[in-house]
Amino acid sequence: MTSNNFPSIIPVPKRLQMKPGYLPLNDIVVTLGNCNPQEVNSWLAYLRKQFTRLGIGLRADLLSARTEPVFTLRQNGCIFLKLAITDSGNTEEEQYRLEVTQQGISLESSSAAGIVHGLQTLLQLVWQAYQQESKALPCLDITDTPQYEWRGLHLDVSRHFFSVEEVKTCLDWMALLKLNRFHWHLTDDQGFRIESKKFPLLTDVGAWRKESDGSVYGGFYTRDEIKEVVRYASDLAIEIIPEIDIPGHSQAILSAYPEFACFPQKFEPLSCWGISDNILCAGKPEVTAFLKELFTETAELFPGRWFHLGGDEAPKENWKKCPHCQSRIKAENLANEEELQSRLVLELVEHLKKSGKTVVGWDEILDGNIDQEPIVMVWRGDGKDAARKASRQGNRYILSPNSITYFDWRQSDKQGEPGAFGVTTLEMVYSFNPSDYAFGHPELLLGAQANVWTEQMPDFARVKYMVLPRAWALSETLWCSTEQKDWSSFQTRLKTLGEML
Repeated sequence: MTSNNFPSIIPVPKRLQMKPGYLPLNDIVVTLGNCNPQEVNSWLAYLRKQFTRLGIGLRADLLSARTEPVFTLRQNGCIFLKLAITDSGNTEEEQYRLEVTQQGISLESSSAAGIVHGLQTLLQLVWQAYQQESKALPCLDITDTPQYEWRGLHLDVSRHFFSVEEVKTCLDWMALLKLNRFHWHLTDDQGFRIESKKFPLLTDVGAWRKESDGSVYGGFYTRDEIKEVVRYASDLAIEIIPEIDIPGHSQAILSAYPEFACFPQKFEPLSCWGISDNILCAGKPEVTAFLKELFTETAELFPGRWFHLGGDEAPKENWKKCPHCQSRIKAENLANEEELQSRLVLELVEHLKKSGKTVVGWDEILDGNIDQEPIVMVWRGDGKDAARKASRQGNRYILSPNSITYFDWRQSDKQGEPGAFGVTTLEMVYSFNPSDYAFGHPELLLGAQANVWTEQMPDFARVKYMVLPRAWALSETLWCSTEQKDWSSFQTRLKTLGEML
């Protein structure tokens, strides 16, 4: 524990009241109060995995002989942990209350998400207790709820591909930090990573690239693997936002279906980084038809509310020369190529509504003429210009300014520090204040996320190095109010808890 027996918790709870006494950690038996047994089994399986991973020395068993799920930490005696979904009239969906007394532990929430968040706090407390000789939990009462709805982490699997188990590890990090939106960047110029039954060439051709040394690099997720990841995320109260990036960053698509370019030729997925001039043609009706079919097929794999269609870094030089694009601009009385992109985006927005999806796009979608339907993810520079514009237009928006929340940036200016572009330090991430981006309409600001672009991350060990510990800072920034944050306290708590990840 830290000084005065005050526990180290990240992100810091809204309200934490310490009480006299301790609860020695012995066997824990779970009792249920209006909880879904299937959900409870998932939660307890997750906790068993985390205790095993942390090497705490406890063994968690799901006892199938009982009619109710039971979770035991094998020591002496037993402690009762009551999990309850309550109908308290609380409007804060993710709020939870965790109470530790000398008689036992209770955790209640009005939602499964709140229970998951409370279990993460309990996991941190148990881990700390097992660093102490007494191996006892302090008695306390926590009531907690997040400041922002959207607390996200992004992972680019196109530039470098990561296994299902590695993706699950990212989700484990997110759960422990109470992050709840996983933005899965599944396609780009360098590779298409989603199995498609309707368009099999997208992975037969588009998932593999020739490297400069002549080797072939790539991979993709099968439909069953995607469903497995979606289920895993759901058990952790994490919603997945798939991204198919269009009309730019689509050379992997064109390598499979070159007829969707303005000027068809033989294309290959890029084996270098940067932006390709080869983008999808917005003037050919068959391109729009293809995207609608592909998006519908993909949406069926992801039951969440959101679908990201990119919209960033789409050079328009080919559109300016393309007879199909120019004909559509003239026929629909559009001002320029930016409005052509907006028209394509809005057509897909309306199509995805039929699948129950709300579209998210990078802030370039604001450059044309869009309505208030799409959610805007602001990323360029410090993000303030795009956030201000989104707020003025009435679009909801999410903050991911590259100068602060791009975790492919270096963590320091030390010689040899891995990463690209500029420097975004742990303290810069912690000092980030989303409320500075409200611009008179705080109801439009959903939250923020960190983006993990993997051009310079050839393996998962590098991903972990770049994401942690900066993700700790982001989690506290998005969970807590500005008044609760304290850099000195955070550094102390980070030192205590940093080994958990």
